[in-house]
Amino acid sequence: MSVSVAQANLLDALKDLRLRWAHIQEVWNDPASRRFDQDVIQPLEPRVVAAIRALDQVSELLVQVRRDCEDPARQ
Repeated sequence: MSVSVAQANLLDALKDLRLRWAHIQEVWNDPASRRFDQDVIQPLEPRVVAAIRALDQVSELLVQVRRDCEDPARQ
């Protein structure tokens, strides 16, 4: 799996979670659901965004590694 595919998968999963959570909140709206939202759902978004940014750094490193390890005879 490429880094860009991993990023897209994370973003898609976050979007899917948001949609499903919005649907669930229509029928589950009590103190327990609000606590779950605060403790579980809300902290996920910044973590996913951080993971996507980290994957950007991984991608840059992979480009550099490939360049550094490239066979000089192929140039």
